[in-house]
Amino acid sequence: CNARFLRDQTGSPMMDCKRALQDSGGDLKVAVEWLRKKGMASASKKEGRKSADGLVGVMIDEAGKKGAVIELNSETDFVAKNPVFQKLALEICLFRLTSPTGMSLEDFKLAKLPTGPKSETAVAVGDAVKEMVATVGENCQLRAAAALEVTAGRVVRYIHTPVAANLGKVGVLVALETTATDAAALEQLGIKLAMHIAAGMPLYCRVEDIPEADLAAEKKIFMEQAAESGKPANIAEKMAGGRLAKWKEEVVLEDQQFLISGQDDKKLSVKQVVAGAAASLGAPVAIAGFARVKLGQAAAQAAEAAV
Repeated sequence: CNARFLRDQTGSPMMDCKRALQDSGGDLKVAVEWLRKKGMASASKKEGRKSADGLVGVMIDEAGKKGAVIELNSETDFVAKNPVFQKLALEICLFRLTSPTGMSLEDFKLAKLPTGPKSETAVAVGDAVKEMVATVGENCQLRAAAALEVTAGRVVRYIHTPVAANLGKVGVLVALETTATDAAALEQLGIKLAMHIAAGMPLYCRVEDIPEADLAAEKKIFMEQAAESGKPANIAEKMAGGRLAKWKEEVVLEDQQFLISGQDDKKLSVKQVVAGAAASLGAPVAIAGFARVKLGQAAAQAAEAAV
């Protein structure tokens, strides 16, 4: 039923979901907004929804200057453990690593692999995935294929819950632009940052990266929440501003509190951690970009977009 779907989507109690649907006339999008305005739903809970199975592949080139991450979905974990399925995931990831960095997912699906599960000659990536469907008897989808590259510095990877070499359930890439030459120290910094990204789930690298539309949408929700408190307009404005600032701290990588630290370590932001590393390395270090792919997340987002 719609109430159950809404509960799975937002993590809100069933009774609140039923009320949201009633007040929204059964419109699921409006119901989600209703729950968020009432403080009953959080965007971070969307990851808890039922998701597709499959594998996330992550690879780095020999020079450490470029990395790729892909997500190949199956319907069950049984197929994800199939060596034939794993082989295709690795081949697609390696092919993404050697393809142009800025290539879109749709363009990548049209690019030609040397062979496919059922083809001994060149076959489009998208068609190779279709051949896998015929091979394993389950619906398979390539839902993510991204790459990061630096001219100076390193791209570092992290795989959470690995299931085989270069394959796991969560994959992270982080690109560090720097002229520092201590590869081991850069690798160590990159791994810690990638582990933080896996746990912290940032949406943007820095505040300037937040699209105006996203900023306006969040501000609108916080303003409506503040207005419903009954406070005077000037106080409500300050409340909304405070909540917006807190939201930025939660979703912007540089402003997040760094999670990979000892219990007795001073609490630092990611930006402060990078600055400290730069001082030790003797050269500026910048996070040029990151990519975080969690198994099933793209499928959940697609389901949300279809609502």
